[in-house]
Amino acid sequence: MINPWPGAQIVEPLAPDLDVAAAVGTVREIVRSRGKPIAGWWIAPEHDHLAPMLEELGLVNEDTPGFEAVENAMALVSAPSGAAVNDVEVRLVQSFEEYEAAAKLAEEVFGLPPMPAEERRQRYEEMRASATGRQLIASVEGRIVGSAFAALGAAAVNLFGGGVHPDARGRGVYRALALARWDLAVERGTPALTVQAGRMSLPICERLGFQLVEPVRLFVDRLDR
Repeated sequence: MINPWPGAQIVEPLAPDLDVAAAVGTVREIVRSRGKPIAGWWIAPEHDHLAPMLEELGLVNEDTPGFEAVENAMALVSAPSGAAVNDVEVRLVQSFEEYEAAAKLAEEVFGLPPMPAEERRQRYEEMRASATGRQLIASVEGRIVGSAFAALGAAAVNLFGGGVHPDARGRGVYRALALARWDLAVERGTPALTVQAGRMSLPICERLGFQLVEPVRLFVDRLDR
């Protein structure tokens, strides 16, 4: 699945007899054709035998901007724990201006390189046309302080890129973004959430009721080098 997340394309190898070199080459062609600078390969424990081959091809399993070397695959199949956050407004992005504000916030929070304005407009149009993803923003007193992405899967909504501005943390913004995506999952008939939680989001996800499935190593392929 080609996700509309603008900064990277996530890859999850499934075939046990995968031709790694051929697969990496194909992914690189697709990702470059869509102007994305990064391909991130999720390697679950059952695929760990692929790791040496990925490293030979130049992929790295280390912390990089936007990704951590190990992420925690988690799932939630009931409503998130805790009360609603009343002073945080969460809504789907409705305009390019809102999308741009969310993208700039994500760049700041995750240390990502800024995207050219023309390319950002293209990513926005791709998201609008996509049936597989939605961007959300969170506001406090009219100021956008959080952003998150919802990848719409066949059985669940996957949580991506939940970020909160440093001076707005501790106010329930991340929780509000998670609750909004749960509501989206219920509305579309797939009442389940999945997430790849990093170090900062892991304790929050645990408080929300997410259960750990397994740790997953992430190999990053930087195509903008």
